[in-house]
Amino acid sequence: MSKTRSTTRRKHTKSTTIKKVAKLMRDLDFCMFTTHAGRGGFHARPMSNNGEVEFDGDVWFFSAADSRKVREIKVNPTVHLAYADLEDWRFVSMTGRAQVVRDPEKKTELWMDELEQWFDDGPESEGIVLIKVTPSLVSYWTRSDSGDLRFK
Repeated sequence: MSKTRSTTRRKHTKSTTIKKVAKLMRDLDFCMFTTHAGRGGFHARPMSNNGEVEFDGDVWFFSAADSRKVREIKVNPTVHLAYADLEDWRFVSMTGRAQVVRDPEKKTELWMDELEQWFDDGPESEGIVLIKVTPSLVSYWTRSDSGDLRFK
């Protein structure tokens, strides 16, 4: 019986954590996406995760399939995302595991016309992949609150 309560509690806790992160990330679009570069170095670059998409436990990005970040993720999938909204004084730091996804249906589902400025060939192109980041830790700071949220 206690095992059932523990499982239910964990599910509720994860659901509550996802809702908290979704609220924090609402309307945040650009982040600095950092990968491991090898030899102890890091590479960071600005990336858009489409601030109109509600956080559901994963963060999605489009990328060129032959990009350096995709190569680095294949070697070491641990990544860091850093978001900042100075106007609302909201900061989100996310550590997680990235996965390269080539699913054409998911690419079409997440595609927005604004992406054409970076990807001429559209979501059907095999030269475009998705990067799915599943967080393990989200740290945040706002005017009224701060904390760490762990995903298990």
